[in-house]
Amino acid sequence: MSAAPDYKIINTRRGKRFSSQAGFTLVEFMIAVGLAALFATVLVSITLTTGRSFAEIVNYVDLDNYNRIALDNISRQVRQVNFLATYDATHLNFIDNDNQPLIYEYVPASGTLTRTKNGATTLLLRGCDSMQFTLYQRSPVTNSFDLVPVTEATNCKVISITWTCSRSLLRLKANTEAAQAAKIVIRNKQS
Repeated sequence: MSAAPDYKIINTRRGKRFSSQAGFTLVEFMIAVGLAALFATVLVSITLTTGRSFAEIVNYVDLDNYNRIALDNISRQVRQVNFLATYDATHLNFIDNDNQPLIYEYVPASGTLTRTKNGATTLLLRGCDSMQFTLYQRSPVTNSFDLVPVTEATNCKVISITWTCSRSLLRLKANTEAAQAAKIVIRNKQS
């Protein structure tokens, strides 16, 4: 019977060996807490940066989509008008192909571009920081591809619209997009 190991003695020895080394010293504990705090700080920083980047991407895609739809609608509608009746820095007043007014109005104070047709006003853009209408005649400048600016509204054959829109994220201006239409030619206008 003496050939079998005495488990009580082995367990007691292990217990004593571990019990004499159980626990952390103050230095080991401070290093562990420091590493855990550093890891938590890095993890929180990465999470916040990733979340903000994701929100900015979603915001930018929405802004781009909104600008593209507005530009497509403006281009399609302006191509079909009969002529430009009046204009100023913030208004374009067309006579549409049904001989009714079609008005585009940019309001800098609210940063909006609206379209008014048959008394119904539609919001086309919001968050516009700036907008510029440039009007041209059909005839180009001699020996160039540049067009001649208009002197009278009824001579307008080509319109260029340029705007800059932005969106805020957490009350900071996060995304800005410049959208410029290709020069839009009024197709129904007789030269």
